[in-house]
Amino acid sequence: MRVDRQVNAADRVVILSVSGDLGDSDLLSLATEIENDPEVKSDTSLLIDFRLANGRNVTNAGVRALAERPCFLSPASRRGIVVPSELDFGMARMYEALRDERVGAIRVFRDFEEAKRWVTTGAL
Repeated sequence: MRVDRQVNAADRVVILSVSGDLGDSDLLSLATEIENDPEVKSDTSLLIDFRLANGRNVTNAGVRALAERPCFLSPASRRGIVVPSELDFGMARMYEALRDERVGAIRVFRDFEEAKRWVTTGAL
């Protein structure tokens, strides 16, 4: 798994582009990486782009473990997830459903520009 990062400080948005093979341990290490990133503050919104990732090794148990982690981001932050396939969409929607709404807005997208617009402005 490889993660490229773009920071838009003015809009308080961090874009993470994930590529390569992705499994449960990769999801959990990505969450840890985000939490430890000094440029990601509690009010930062995230756009996580999985379009170039192969997530066929992600399991229901891995998604559940990720959803059970405490969230350090404030409810004011938005988290957009962009996925390339129906299977990935289903797994990301499962994550969205398992997270408590009090941790902030999470939406799953197939279109990167739509996700970027929502994460940046809140508009669809």
